[in-house]
Amino acid sequence: MSKRAKPSADTIEISWHIDDVKEVRPGLTDAQARQVLEQAKRRHDATIGINWDVLAAHADNLFPQDD
Repeated sequence: MSKRAKPSADTIEISWHIDDVKEVRPGLTDAQARQVLEQAKRRHDATIGINWDVLAAHADNLFPQDD
């Protein structure tokens, strides 16, 4: 496993995990939660960022729930 370079003091990083996705959509598999994170990364809007609502919206878009 390669080590990840530590960001400089001039940079911040915010991380989201599949467990975070599963907090908003507990029924998703690990693979589905990864897809949600990838979608959030690909469609990132810097004016909104990534938050619980954004994760839920991507999850609902990718994996609609039966009502």
